Amino acid sequence: MPVLLCDLDDTLFDHQYATRAALARLQAVDTRLQNWPLEDLKSRHHILLEQYHQEVLAGRLTIDQARERRFQSLVGGGDATGLAEAYRDAYTLDWQEVAGAADLLRAVRAAGLSVVIVTNNIVAEQRKKLDRLGFAGLVDELVTSEEVGSQKPDPRIFTEALERVGANASDAVMLGDAWIADVTGAQASGIRPVWLNRHGTPSPDPTVTELRALTPTHEVVRTLLLSGAAGL
Repeated sequence: MPVLLCDLDDTLFDHQYATRAALARLQAVDTRLQNWPLEDLKSRHHILLEQYHQEVLAGRLTIDQARERRFQSLVGGGDATGLAEAYRDAYTLDWQEVAGAADLLRAVRAAGLSVVIVTNNIVAEQRKKLDRLGFAGLVDELVTSEEVGSQKPDPRIFTEALERVGANASDAVMLGDAWIADVTGAQASGIRPVWLNRHGTPSPDPTVTELRALTPTHEVVRTLLLSGAAGL
């Protein structure tokens, strides 16, 4: 069965947009966040987010605990509970799809492919995103690192995704924005990757098929189909 494996955060869901918007809202009202320009604040936050997210994936922290520790580290100690809660509220105000995501999912399914989301996150958080953005009815399976017990680029999560829809690696193409997690993870699993490079980062391997956007839909679908194995 031909299948599109697809990352969620910053591939279909615009996590970077929601994060930047939330930080901007908080920076405007909290002097502890006004020591840096917004882009510097965003960079510092991203480093801490990645660090504490690994603790969440390992089951050592809840998402709420990780968020509080992240902001505690960001502001240099003290009680950051209110700031962490304000960030979460602000973050969820600005959830939106990466431009063209819903149209792409519809077109891929119309072309006869199953769609499986493969994501390094917890089930509840990712289901919220799928529901809020109207993606839930456009995907066949959601495979998370929380359920599988391994995260991209570990081949086990890709194997689980394929098994969910009865597909072989040769029948699949993986679309994602993270080079290590999505591209090298897919390659290690025998799956053809397509790298979503919205910010024009130099490619570590020019032989890997690259997209700069999810639009125009017909061109993206054509790229995904051509990038898959002969069975696609």
